[in-house]
Amino acid sequence: MKTIQYMGSKKNLLEFIDNSINNYVKKDEVKIFYDAFSGSGRVAYYFKDKYKIITSDKQHFTKIINEAYLNNNIPNNNIDKYIEELNNLDDSYFEETDKWYTKNYSTNWNNGVSIGKDNNPKIWLTKNAKKIDMIRNKIDDKDFLKDTIKDIKIKNVLLLSLILAINKVSNVVGHQNGYLKKWCKNAENDLILENPNTYRSKKLTNNLNLVGDIYDILPTINADLIYFDPPYGTNNETLSVATRYSSFYHLWNTLVKNDRPKLFGKAGKPIETKGWTPDLEKNKKSIIIEKFKELIEMSNSKYVAFSYSNQGLLSKEDFFQIFKDLNCINPYCYEKKHKMNTQSKIAIKEGKFINRKNHLNLIEYFFILEKKKLNKKDVINDILNQLNNNLQDNKIYYSKSLKNILTNIY
Repeated sequence: MKTIQYMGSKKNLLEFIDNSINNYVKKDEVKIFYDAFSGSGRVAYYFKDKYKIITSDKQHFTKIINEAYLNNNIPNNNIDKYIEELNNLDDSYFEETDKWYTKNYSTNWNNGVSIGKDNNPKIWLTKNAKKIDMIRNKIDDKDFLKDTIKDIKIKNVLLLSLILAINKVSNVVGHQNGYLKKWCKNAENDLILENPNTYRSKKLTNNLNLVGDIYDILPTINADLIYFDPPYGTNNETLSVATRYSSFYHLWNTLVKNDRPKLFGKAGKPIETKGWTPDLEKNKKSIIIEKFKELIEMSNSKYVAFSYSNQGLLSKEDFFQIFKDLNCINPYCYEKKHKMNTQSKIAIKEGKFINRKNHLNLIEYFFILEKKKLNKKDVINDILNQLNNNLQDNKIYYSKSLKNILTNIY
């Protein structure tokens, strides 16, 4: 699978996750797999031939990646002609665009220095930014692609192709939170689209990919196994914020939406990514523990699983306390020693992680559990208790007949 570099990618842990599930879950019990923080799409792609897949993420580009890889039934040779046309747009077509990407994110070679006229480093050489402007403008051209189901599928593949091509010529180290001051070797290359070859049989393309806040989406999903790969945070409690994904990968979102956000800062990030941090990306135990409990409680599934790390904000003991508090059934933790990626090594060098005692190696955790099924009596009593708590302030109490009504409903 060709996809973007992504903080916390499970590229080298897919077999570990699969083996853990196979060891814990009885054969054929899982038919629907929900990847709730899908990111770069690697986990969903890995399981695409084993389960019906549901994905979600708050990032718009994640949906595009997953739609292209999980739901594209347009043959590769039908995609090729569009790729060829986009690669061969005449230079004069640039004048038909608003030149937005070129103006905001590029500069010339400047003897190897990427600093633009605004004294900020840039992510693309001008020659490649012009191609981005032209290709992205053409993809949205109604004479190029219509609004039919077929053309929307083609568009998703073309956007994935553009993302992959841009990824190869970007002046960054993995993320878009800042750009290198000198052009890296890859940035010198010419941007060229390639067909990512995502074709799948029509009978395999009924997967569901969603965009939005997990706490809004989760109650609407029914699955056999729900897999959470949330932000890990860091055990360095001097940091108040963990990875801010909307900030780190802002250009992919801007590219797929093709909007024109108001920008700020040296990296030209959308103003909407400034300042506010969602609870799941905060680096405070008391907040994260409660948010993780909500994830489990809201899950409509028999099995719930989490990926996490021994270098994350919560410890293994914290997780098992959460499971105990929620009366989860048979919680188990699988472990695997794991190599740190470049971004993690940089984070340790900058003091963003603190190794816990006896945890000098990076260890990946895979927690899995069964959810407790509430019986009829538990459901009724829970509703009655909530009603009683809400009404007592007004000296109003439910009658015995209410219990009889609820019994008939359930």
